[in-house]
Amino acid sequence: MQIKMFTEHPDRRPKPNGNTFFGESFQRKVANQTPNLIGEEMRGTFVRDGIAINFSNDIVTRNSIIEVKSINREVEDWYLQSSILQCAVYSALLQKTNGRLVTSTFFESQGNPSVSTVVNPRIDYFLRFGDNMYKVVVNNPNRIVDFILEKAKSCLDWESAKRFDAQYKQREYQVLSSCFYCIQVK
Repeated sequence: MQIKMFTEHPDRRPKPNGNTFFGESFQRKVANQTPNLIGEEMRGTFVRDGIAINFSNDIVTRNSIIEVKSINREVEDWYLQSSILQCAVYSALLQKTNGRLVTSTFFESQGNPSVSTVVNPRIDYFLRFGDNMYKVVVNNPNRIVDFILEKAKSCLDWESAKRFDAQYKQREYQVLSSCFYCIQVK
């Protein structure tokens, strides 16, 4: 329902705050230290059944993609799980595309250069969670993509959004956890 609300009322989206700026600064620091950098905030687009799903990858290199989460306080397990799930979803969506990535419009509008690349759709996907690094491996991209398509279709009207939330809200990690695994590498 939140996606539906923000789609109809974009003015209600949360405004950038101190945590947002801290996160952007941390991502830039990580990007500057990452070898073989191609670009930041690179958008992929998955299309099926007349629905386009855009997803923005924080850091793209020749050999990997890294989602970055800054940690400036103690966090609960659900935040790590949500971040891992985000990586699994983006990796699954990328596996179902041609690997074409372009600089996200919002990032380009901030004065960053436009970059376009094609990566291996099965590229290694990592989560940089504060000082820790995790590799997220998707073993059932079809199930994840089908779930995300169901979610996207549910966002088209209020009643289906309400039904989807009743069934899945705060359970998405649990529902999809058999479709991926995560290994801490640092």
